[in-house]
This record gives sequence, structure tokens and C-alpha cells, in this order.
Amino acid sequence: MKKMVSVFTIVLLMIGMVGCAGAGDYEIELINGFKVIRTSAEKVHIGSPEYSYDELLIPLLADYEDGDYVTKVGHDNDRYIIAKTNLNNYYLLDTKKAIVHGPFTEEKFMQVKENAEISESVHLKDLDAYKKIR
Repeated sequence: MKKMVSVFTIVLLMIGMVGCAGAGDYEIELINGFKVIRTSAEKVHIGSPEYSYDELLIPLLADYEDGDYVTKVGHDNDRYIIAKTNLNNYYLLDTKKAIVHGPFTEEKFMQVKENAEISESVHLKDLDAYKKIR
């Protein structure tokens, strides 16, 4: 009987450790109300409270449905958010106008970033480098 209780307890602990849906979900505050929103390992996007919670800005919806999701992000102090996805697509989001530019190749993205006069100090960082909320 004690052996059965021990096995049952171990099984429950294991389920509790790995079976919690949503345990890895989080948000990362960026600028002007925009956030990185993670709802699963393969569903990471940039959105805004101005839109519905689930509306995507980066990546674009068509790319998102193909498995494209945000892996790196960066921003300046007041206007632009830059992002890279797992499929090596690059995006530029003008938060003042809520306009998404991209997807770009890395080469084209560097040109667009320079044309927008975004400081060279604005770099893409892994999402782990940011403070997560939730």
C-alpha cells in the first residue's frame, strides 16, 4: 500500500511539474504600449492593447500561420521596435503610426533601419534578456 501511494505521489508531482498549460506564457513591455506576447513556445508575437489582445503586428499573420514567431527584439526610446523571427525575417514597427515594415532579409533590414535613422545602439536582443511579466 505504501509503495502504491509513493508511486501515485511521484506521478502527481511529475504531472504538476510539466503538465501546466500556460506556465511558460509571458509578456515583455516594450515602448508606447506595445508588448511581446508569448502564448506558447511557437506563438510569440508583438501586439498592442490598442488592438485585440490576439492581433498580431509582428510577424504578419500569413507568416505567423507558417510557423514564424519572434525570437529577438529591440527598440529605441520613443518610436521604433525592431524584431527578428525564427525564419530569419526582420521587421521594423513604427509605433507612432502602428505601421509594420517587412518582412525583410537581414541585408535589406539594415538598409531600412539606416534610412529610418535608427541609432546604431539599437540592437536585437534575445527575449531572455528582457524582464518578463506574468
